[in-house]
Amino acid sequence: MLLTLPVAGCLSNESVEINVDLAQSEVVVVHTYQNGALISTEAATVSVDFSGSVAAVEYTVEVSDGRDMVQRTAEEGGVVSLDFTAHGVHTLTATAIDASGRSATRVLTVHVNLQIVWTEEGTQNPSTLAFDPLPEHGGPMADYITIESVVSNPDLIQNLGGGREVDVTWRLIDPLGGACQQHSDVVHEGESAAWNTLHFNTYEAHDLAVDYEEGQDEIDVHHTVIVAYEPAA
Repeated sequence: MLLTLPVAGCLSNESVEINVDLAQSEVVVVHTYQNGALISTEAATVSVDFSGSVAAVEYTVEVSDGRDMVQRTAEEGGVVSLDFTAHGVHTLTATAIDASGRSATRVLTVHVNLQIVWTEEGTQNPSTLAFDPLPEHGGPMADYITIESVVSNPDLIQNLGGGREVDVTWRLIDPLGGACQQHSDVVHEGESAAWNTLHFNTYEAHDLAVDYEEGQDEIDVHHTVIVAYEPAA
């Protein structure tokens, strides 16, 4: 997105153009869980490119999440990189300043989605995935939540079988313990069953549970949960 910024506080009638390019306006923070434990958080990176602002000697970027303002000189390079670890709609106030002290400011918007990748193997008592769709630093609520979950029932003895089917129920649970959505299925030995759903209550924390109803085999669980913020059309 190439933006031509009007100059504020000019000391003369001379027109000065300052350009800012926001390379990414929609990015994703990834939380990875293994056997119930958070093992990594992959930050989302956004680059604000002032390099088209040939008249600027200094750049600043303020972010709505409360971090310290970022300052760069033209000699340090025209690209300011910002890492985000919290999902939500963030505003960036980008300012370019020329040698005469004249400045131009533009407010940009970045949508940071949250993706949760959850893997649990060899269990008869799957752990509950707790997640919070509320933006940590305020701002607009998320638009929706997507859930893609797969339960696998591996062969009891590899390539020979010997196990049996497993009955499971997925439940998306609200803070009062009620099931907002649920789905039941039978997972036969050596096969998998999936539940894909869309949820629009993004105003409360939720738990995603897989209830092991009946069976004797150990199962593998893989969830992908996305808390999504849709850019304006």
